[in-house]
Amino acid sequence: MNPALLLLAALLGWLALPAAPVVQAAVPPAQVDQDEIREVVRRANSDAVYSEAYRQSNPDLLRSAWGGEALLDMQDDIEGLRSMNQYLDLQLENLDFERIDELGPGRVRVVTVERWLARLYEMGGTYIGQQRQTVENRYLLDRRDGAWYIIEVDQEVRPTEQLPSARVA
Repeated sequence: MNPALLLLAALLGWLALPAAPVVQAAVPPAQVDQDEIREVVRRANSDAVYSEAYRQSNPDLLRSAWGGEALLDMQDDIEGLRSMNQYLDLQLENLDFERIDELGPGRVRVVTVERWLARLYEMGGTYIGQQRQTVENRYLLDRRDGAWYIIEVDQEVRPTEQLPSARVA
């Protein structure tokens, strides 16, 4: 028998054999850094980002931490206040993290309970009133271009405590 034909037959036989499955070690899914997620939520609700955007009636200040539907909702809020010649001075008094759940790659749900003091002013600085609220927020965070953004917020406002007005009638 021709040695070349023998070599060809051996090669064809080898190719016809079923391939042995390649066993790969299971790689655990990447764990979300909960400290990083807490910091993202704190920064999004910070005086420098959230409160300043409402005080200045400037929703562009929110873009560093907020996106999607959440950003659109706040843009509408700020525009509504501006159309009434008003602005809010918001002060975060307390922020507790209830839960952080990874929903999949680049998606996290965060549940917080927050206490806010909201002071309402006319654009010229005349004080109108204030209200303290405790709110349960359910944030959806999305990782884009290496950074986390809050893209959705569902809220449940708990009973409010009306503070005495500083106005003298």
